[in-house]
Amino acid sequence: MRDNPQLPSLILAKLKSFASVLDRDDDYDERSFPSAAMLYNASRVVAYSFSSEISLISLVLAQEEIVPEMEIHLIVDEEDPLISSQVSGLNLDIYLWLVDGKNLVSHPESPALHSQKETPAEAKELATKFADLGCIILEEYGTFRAEFRGVEVARIVEDESDGFQINVGVGDYDQNANSVLSPYDDPEMHLKEVLSTVKRFRTKESSPHPLNRILRSRWLMSEAVSNIESLGLKELGFVESLLSAHDPLKNWPCAAIGRRGKSVVLVLSATGIDLSLIPHAAGQISRHNPDELLLLMPEQDRHPVILRQARHLKISPEFISINAPWPELSENT
Repeated sequence: MRDNPQLPSLILAKLKSFASVLDRDDDYDERSFPSAAMLYNASRVVAYSFSSEISLISLVLAQEEIVPEMEIHLIVDEEDPLISSQVSGLNLDIYLWLVDGKNLVSHPESPALHSQKETPAEAKELATKFADLGCIILEEYGTFRAEFRGVEVARIVEDESDGFQINVGVGDYDQNANSVLSPYDDPEMHLKEVLSTVKRFRTKESSPHPLNRILRSRWLMSEAVSNIESLGLKELGFVESLLSAHDPLKNWPCAAIGRRGKSVVLVLSATGIDLSLIPHAAGQISRHNPDELLLLMPEQDRHPVILRQARHLKISPEFISINAPWPELSENT
């Protein structure tokens, strides 16, 4: 479908029909994207995306024409579990719609995914082994993970006897492969070996290697959590991602919550020109209601489009450049 050269015109025609359904026929300028389209004038925007892989909010926020006084209608083909919370963190008049055949219905509210699940005592006890080895222990949606310099190196999972075990490795594939190939190995010894490899390659002095190209957003946040004085904060700790489904090798923006005096400070890190940073920040603003917002990224990644998007957040962010902890000659990820 995406290889069809007529796709942009088909998406635009579909968007125009949706504008009629919304009783928003008007004189519009048009703008097409590979998987989306937008109609806009001085007072209104109507935008549609047929792909769940593209953030419609990111596209709309990136446009120079967007101003707070506009009435904005976002139309998606499939339910997006993030979009409602992201809209709540923006200072814009946005209406969300879901395609229902040839009609549109209001998009449902985002589920309250951030409510904590009770974690069994056995899993908590196993997690203490991570801290003894110098890892950061993260608990997200009832699951314990161990990270070192932003890389997940182990996770506690249920075993076949309804107990818990430590799966060691960098990411899901590595963990699953190790549990099959070496099911009886001592997980602590195995974790020490994995940590030794990560320590070797995840440094600024290392030669280029896949381990220092991946998960750089989390690597930046790991540096910030270890050096909170550089941000003028009293404390800083990781918070849950916006979605309970966690891809340990996906370089999503990373979030943490800290304190500066009596103020609650939300901190997000991102690398590369990441157009999902501002929607992620909006979702975390909606979730945590902070007093301040800090956005950490290397200086070269502070693209004008990201600055343009950031104008629409409910909290004006402070952009902070942070020195990259990875080798300068390796490719940016």
